[in-house]
Amino acid sequence: MIEVNYARPEEREEIAQFMNDVFVRAKWDIEGWRRLLAGRWCGPEGRYAIAVRDAGRLIGVLGLVYADRMTAQGVRTTADMTSWYVLKEYRGQGIGQKMIALATSDPSVTVTNFSSAKAAVNVLIKSGLTVLDKERLVWHPRPVPAGYALHEDPLSLGDRLAQKDRKIIADHQGLRLRHLAVDTPDGLVAMVVYPQKKHDEFVTHEIMYLGDQALFARHAAQIAATVLPETAAILSLDRRFAAEGITCDEVREFATARYCQPGLLAPSEIDMLYSECVLLNIKIH
Repeated sequence: MIEVNYARPEEREEIAQFMNDVFVRAKWDIEGWRRLLAGRWCGPEGRYAIAVRDAGRLIGVLGLVYADRMTAQGVRTTADMTSWYVLKEYRGQGIGQKMIALATSDPSVTVTNFSSAKAAVNVLIKSGLTVLDKERLVWHPRPVPAGYALHEDPLSLGDRLAQKDRKIIADHQGLRLRHLAVDTPDGLVAMVVYPQKKHDEFVTHEIMYLGDQALFARHAAQIAATVLPETAAILSLDRRFAAEGITCDEVREFATARYCQPGLLAPSEIDMLYSECVLLNIKIH
């Protein structure tokens, strides 16, 4: 008998080993899977995966990175879908749809998917997820302007940093991210940036979180100049974080759109932190 349930805390190691065995092309080892499933932002008793069993045998998993996160509306829960797999002999029976149906069944949780395989997009849409974003704004290096200062340890700024920014930055310490704040003539902009070598020619500095979106829009080119190295780099911002009046050097479309469960959070609140992307150092295309 096939059973589809949220995984229990005591199943973590078994599921980590299963993922390590079936995802043969993963660029991380068993420690990466353990890190993904550890419940960094929801605690050891929180949800972290959906498990499918046939007479007790584990035959499918869907990883879920749950987080209780600070938003403009207060604390809200998100769940980033990751690492979806069903053994080949069980495919074609609707098991995958049942897994996603369970993952999206809680009306208080916003489910996201930032790095879907193209083959899975139709299943996401059938399960009620919609396109969150499909293009990014890009800035290139330029001379650093006067009147702008870069802080590479924003937590040292104390009360100058907004409570929401401070909480988000503190939640992501120890990961391969740049935690930054830029002083502009109009105030401070906090941001979390993920440097990724997607191309041989340059490094993409992906903005994963942007504190004051309106202030960034007024000073985007100058902030990009302050944040970026002098050469071989671009700064990238998903369109949904771009406040009115923003200008950029170019616009690029994603290879695969971002997806989310609509209704609870405004798109501009759904950043790419608290996700598999930062836990596993996944390249975001």
